[in-house]
Amino acid sequence: MPRGRHRHSQPLHRLLPPATVAGSAAALAVGALVIGDPVLLRVFVVAAAGVAGGGAFLLRSWDRAAGKQVADLKTARVRDEWRADERIAELEVDLEDSRELRGKLENKLRGKRAELARLRSEHADLLRRYATAESERARALEDGRVAKKAVSSALPVPYTAPVSPAAYLRASAALRDLSRNGARQQAALTVEEARRRDLADTDEPQGKHALDPAVRDRPDDATTSGSGSNPALPVRQPKLVPAVAAAVLPYARPNRQASRAQGGFDFFGTKNEKARPQELEAAGETATAPADADLADVVGDEAVAEQAEVIDLTVHDETEQLDLSELRARSS
Repeated sequence: MPRGRHRHSQPLHRLLPPATVAGSAAALAVGALVIGDPVLLRVFVVAAAGVAGGGAFLLRSWDRAAGKQVADLKTARVRDEWRADERIAELEVDLEDSRELRGKLENKLRGKRAELARLRSEHADLLRRYATAESERARALEDGRVAKKAVSSALPVPYTAPVSPAAYLRASAALRDLSRNGARQQAALTVEEARRRDLADTDEPQGKHALDPAVRDRPDDATTSGSGSNPALPVRQPKLVPAVAAAVLPYARPNRQASRAQGGFDFFGTKNEKARPQELEAAGETATAPADADLADVVGDEAVAEQAEVIDLTVHDETEQLDLSELRARSS
């Protein structure tokens, strides 16, 4: 069973005060009718008056409670009305803001759509221009091709003579005599270089006042490097230059390095024959005549022999050729 004010049920709790007042009044009225003693009758009348006063007080309290409750309900209703009005006003303000924002967004969307339509039209225009340019370019290329075809068809067909077997025989002979021709050309170049050195030795001054060959060949190196008006030339990197090695003896003079001819090698032996036929003939005569006194220490019979074996020493040549003119110019 629940405790405290929860012991009685709610309907019974509400009906108990009026039932008590009504029962007391009814009991006193019955007692006053039955009892004939004046003293007891007076007591019953006083008790009935008290019960009537209690009932009146109870009714008044109920009226006050009901009035207060009604006032509270009215106040709550007014408060709710005010809140509802405020909420309605806020919602109206929000509605106005949303309408304004919607108008702005619609204007922006309308502008974006217009810009998108403009970009689409520009894109379509560019595509049309590109297609027109491509068609014109293709038309121009086709016209050029047709014109070239017409010109080429109008020109006579050049006659090309077929290659005869004699040409193949000459090419085979040239390939077969490749090493021999190389040795002959190398010997001729060596003879010519030795002849130039001999002529230069006879013309240059003798004695202690003779200039160094490198300094005599470059008279302006010291002046140029001393003045500083021109920038210094880049230092040439040393590199290995393969030489066509044959059975050629070095020059007899011990105080001079052997000269190496670079470049100008003709595989078929026709370049120098067309350029310098007289020099080749003189060089051939000199090479085939090793009895000459001036060139006896340069070439021998085995260097220019027609049927002799040529020894190729290019693979074993590890000499590095250095350009000393720049170093001499800097040191001076």
